[in-house]
Amino acid sequence: MGLFDRILGRNEKIVEKSEINFTNAWANARRADSSENPMLLAAAAGLSDIMSQSNRLRTNTNFATDFDIYDSMLELDPELNGAVRAVSLTANNYDINYRGAKNSKIREGIRMLVEETIDFDDILINAMRNLMVYGNDINKLVGKTGVGITQVQSLPISQMTITDGRPSTQQTDRMNPIIEPSTYIIREGDSTEEQFNADEILHIRIDYRSHWFLDSENRETYGIWGASRFSSLKQAIRAKYNTLNNRMALEESMTKQFITINRSAIEHITDPDEQKARLTFIMDEVVKTLESLRGDQVPIFPDYIEIHHTDTRNTIPDNTSFLDTVNADIAAVLQVPRVAAGQERGSTFAATYNANVWATTAIKRLQGILAQSIQDMFSKHLELMGIEHQMKDIPKLEFSPVEDESPSVRMQRSVLGYNSGILTLNQSLDIIGEPPIGRIGDVRKDEEGSAPTGRLPRRDSQPGVEETTPDLEEEVEEPIQEETVEENDE
Repeated sequence: MGLFDRILGRNEKIVEKSEINFTNAWANARRADSSENPMLLAAAAGLSDIMSQSNRLRTNTNFATDFDIYDSMLELDPELNGAVRAVSLTANNYDINYRGAKNSKIREGIRMLVEETIDFDDILINAMRNLMVYGNDINKLVGKTGVGITQVQSLPISQMTITDGRPSTQQTDRMNPIIEPSTYIIREGDSTEEQFNADEILHIRIDYRSHWFLDSENRETYGIWGASRFSSLKQAIRAKYNTLNNRMALEESMTKQFITINRSAIEHITDPDEQKARLTFIMDEVVKTLESLRGDQVPIFPDYIEIHHTDTRNTIPDNTSFLDTVNADIAAVLQVPRVAAGQERGSTFAATYNANVWATTAIKRLQGILAQSIQDMFSKHLELMGIEHQMKDIPKLEFSPVEDESPSVRMQRSVLGYNSGILTLNQSLDIIGEPPIGRIGDVRKDEEGSAPTGRLPRRDSQPGVEETTPDLEEEVEEPIQEETVEENDE
């Protein structure tokens, strides 16, 4: 019996319920301190950690650059992280068209660089991610004369500054901004500062031509830093987590359950001090029992001890609609369908289709910028190797379509183009991946040989079938003849 023997003390009669309410008993228990209840303290500390991390977006004003804010946003918000990851992985599907290079030395030099020297896949994926988050991707090119590029080092965006070679004492403002990058500096002003010439840097950027940017040294720059897609989401993300934290704090401050003890537990005791001592002892034992339980265990108490749970669903206002609005803003700014970021809430087919079209357009834009920058990197590699070339001779980086056509759609497009006379037979065969058939296939289909596309055929008018439809003209003429005969008789 153990606990119940100590609580009961002796046999007792149960009378009507005259309850003594101990509200929020766990929080007010005398033994609920850090030394005797480590599990309770750990749970509270975990909650405070979650709220303190997300509160940094709202309360911290000591970010060195906006890039530090973007890192925190990406770390804390799963909607944002999912959208960025979905876009960055599209850079993994690519192909290098070596057939466009006529010189075998050029083809072999690029092949060695991509397949054996550097981690080309990781470079593309990281560059696509940085373009989405920071609007910039800065890399240090390491190479040797006669060998080419041997390594591509990714530099941290938040530690980078860009200057045009002017003295550090010269004032830089809107009237005299930095507009021509000549020197890239990492950890400027620190003992580990390093400087690189612009020729040694591969800087990929988006939407930079009319973009004002204030760097970590409070220098105004114009047209040399890319614009991040996250810049318009700073306030939205801060408001989102401010709302979440306020709701979480409100839920924690409210009483979710309380314990009541019937007067029957002390009806046999006449001394008020002894009654108070017995009630305190019972409550202490209840708290100990609840704290010693595992998550899958249910406590069993005497009938005069009851645990009541409070329904807080109608007490705290629902913020689901506000969070949906913020998440929709994230999808609109990043131009990524919400289903790609893990949001499975349904929408109309037309809305989803339009979102996919705009998302494909935005991704193609980023892929085009990345492909052009890779062409420049290939050119620098060939220059170090001493291979003369022109930009048109360099193999092109081609990304696979974001949305591939199904075989049935390609077949339908091929047949439609051939029957309409727009495509030749060889062109139609090329669409479906079949080899050409020679000069015969270079002729377009004549309009005379095509199937009729006018009116639909009449019923039973197929070749070899006699028409059984009665002639309507004969049926109309019969009453006219009868009327003529009657007039003659008169």
